[in-house]
Amino acid sequence: MLSIDERLKTIERLPDHKGGHFPDGAHVVRVNRLPWTPFNLVGTPDGPVFKLLAVDWRREMLVMILNVPGGMAVEPHYHLEEAQGYIMTGDFEYEYGHIFAENYIGEGAAIAHSATIGKDDVLQFSIIFGGLCGVRPDGGPDLSVIVGCQAAYEMAKANNAADHIAPPPPGWKSRWQQQDN
Repeated sequence: MLSIDERLKTIERLPDHKGGHFPDGAHVVRVNRLPWTPFNLVGTPDGPVFKLLAVDWRREMLVMILNVPGGMAVEPHYHLEEAQGYIMTGDFEYEYGHIFAENYIGEGAAIAHSATIGKDDVLQFSIIFGGLCGVRPDGGPDLSVIVGCQAAYEMAKANNAADHIAPPPPGWKSRWQQQDN
């Protein structure tokens, strides 16, 4: 094991304008320099956009800032595992009540729901485990399209917005992609 001084000698500092990731798992995100990437679970061209901040491949967790346009009816979607969110701006209605800016929400695993966004955009900091997918007619998860770590990373990478995230380990596959639909 390296001493702190030895470890520090192995780190090449980032310039102030550039984000990046490091072999020890650390990463720096220059959030103001990240472009918004379409978050297109439901196929809406003018729908939500996101900035992917982190991916933990081992825990199958992604962290992002999500912006959902005001007035949008969010299509039903299924949470494969838990999700957490801090609402920074805007408001929305869903089965748990009217959610406002400066509210924090935690959503359980294996639930399907939708929401109606208020007149202003909802900007939220989100932590999502497992991912999101569509909903089958019987209310279960439609695993044919999953927006989890891999999909979010690929969308951000295609938009030149993932240089700060370490790529998936060789052979990595979501445990959800290994299940039958």
